[in-house]
Amino acid sequence: MVQPTKNILFASDLSTDMKQVFEHAATLAICNNANIIVLHVMEETQHAEKRIRMAFGEQLYQNLKSRHKDGARDILIGKNIDALKIRQAIAGFFEGAEQNKEAAENNSLISKILVSESTSIADEIVSTVKEEGCNLIVMGCKQQGLLAEAMGDHVVRKVLKRSNVPVFIVPFVEK
Repeated sequence: MVQPTKNILFASDLSTDMKQVFEHAATLAICNNANIIVLHVMEETQHAEKRIRMAFGEQLYQNLKSRHKDGARDILIGKNIDALKIRQAIAGFFEGAEQNKEAAENNSLISKILVSESTSIADEIVSTVKEEGCNLIVMGCKQQGLLAEAMGDHVVRKVLKRSNVPVFIVPFVEK
């Protein structure tokens, strides 16, 4: 039996292409009266991290890491011009959406914004789905070579292999 979708995990890499992907997530959320949990994962690579620490010192490394995380969070919560445009696009979805008046009043379908760090983006997406009780993952993939990307060593392929919930992949054309 198909369970109703109540929480949608929107995995974002913060690129401008994610607007197209988010539009699909928002539409699905409105149709299902669901919430969206936005996730951005910053990939940690141990070798690069070690080299940066050795070259610049621990304090500078921690400052850079903190600024990167704060920058990602600012983009997602709206302290950024692109994020403001995304929020305005969200507001546009509510015009004429009578079945979701409460969300329209709050002007957002987004229930949580998460920024995390992990050595595996796919593992972090799958574990967040479990922790947050998500029923669906929405993520994007370059349209050119979509099949090749899904079959290769790519985050989408890894999520598809590891996920216990449906994965909605939105192909986009890079600009």
